[in-house]
Amino acid sequence: MFFCRLKQVVVAALALLFALAVGLAVKMGNVCKLSAVSGERTFYLHSASSQGLRKERLRVSELGNVAGESVRFFYDGNGENVAREIAETYGAEILFVEESCGKKSLYCFVENWNHGLSLYGERVNLHIAFGDGVCAVGTPIIFDGF
Repeated sequence: MFFCRLKQVVVAALALLFALAVGLAVKMGNVCKLSAVSGERTFYLHSASSQGLRKERLRVSELGNVAGESVRFFYDGNGENVAREIAETYGAEILFVEESCGKKSLYCFVENWNHGLSLYGERVNLHIAFGDGVCAVGTPIIFDGF
C-alpha cells in the first residue's frame, strides 16, 4: 500500500515537472524572438524603449517582463545579403530602409509577432542594421548603438 501511494506521488511530481518544463520552453520561445540569430544578446525589461532595463542574462522570474531584445554579431561578406537573409528567416516585410554614417538599417514587420511600435506611420517590430562587418538585429527596434 505504501509503495503504491509513493509511486502515485512520484508520478504526479514528474508530471508536474514535465508540465513546468514545457511551459518554460514555450515562454522562452515567446521571449527569445531572435533565437535564429547567434551573437551577443541583450534583453530589455519593462519597456520596449531605450528606457527598458538592459540585461544580458535572464532569471526565470524576469521572463514575463521582457519587452524587447537585440543581438549583435560580426559577419564576413555582403552585409546587405546578411540582413535580407535574416528578414527572410522571420518572414519579415521590409517597410523602409535608412542609411546614415555608412550604416544601413532595414525596418521590418513580422506578421505573427504581436508587438511593435510606430515609426513614420508604419508598425515596426524587427530592425536590422549593418555596416563595417557588424550587424545588429532588434525587436521591436535596436535601442543601443552598434
